[in-house]
Formats: sequence, C-alpha cells, structure tokens
Amino acid sequence: MIVKYRKKKIDKYIAVLPAYAKEDAALQIEALKKAATLSEITNVRPMEGTDEPFFRLKFGDYRMMMYYYQDTETVRILSISHRKDTYKKHNLPWRK
Repeated sequence: MIVKYRKKKIDKYIAVLPAYAKEDAALQIEALKKAATLSEITNVRPMEGTDEPFFRLKFGDYRMMMYYYQDTETVRILSISHRKDTYKKHNLPWRK
C-alpha cells in the first residue's frame, strides 16, 4: 500500500501533540507503510455517513484522518489531531 502525505503539513500536526502521541503517530504511519491493505491495521475504520472513502485511525485520544484511493491502493493522510477536534476540520456530511 502506498502512503502519501504532505510532510510539512503532517509535521505541523505532529509538533503540537504531546510526546507520547508523537511516538504513536510515527508508529502508526510506519505501520500504514508496511501494511498491504487497510484491513491489516486494527484501528482503522471507514467513516460512516459518507459515500466517500474516508477512514480514521484511532490511537489513544487522537485520530488520523485518511482518504483511500482504491484504484491505486493509496492512502492520503489528511490530518492528525485530538478526537474532540478532528471531525470539525473536515467537510464531512454529518458536520454540516
């Protein structure tokens, strides 16, 4: 599986996380890179309420929001933030 993200953007998200969450975020990104499919990662779930292939990966109180391109088996990491803030950042149907 191919994992893409804007390094500067994701580094900004990671910089504001507490130390333990920074380590977890790095581990989760590495796990995504090593996985052949999203189903190999236990904490990944599709977002409900949308037909778009949005997924979220849970680690502690933090969420990694992702978009999955099925044709190329590519995951684009959109953001990493605390669970209370993460769903507000994206224009998802249930947040309108």
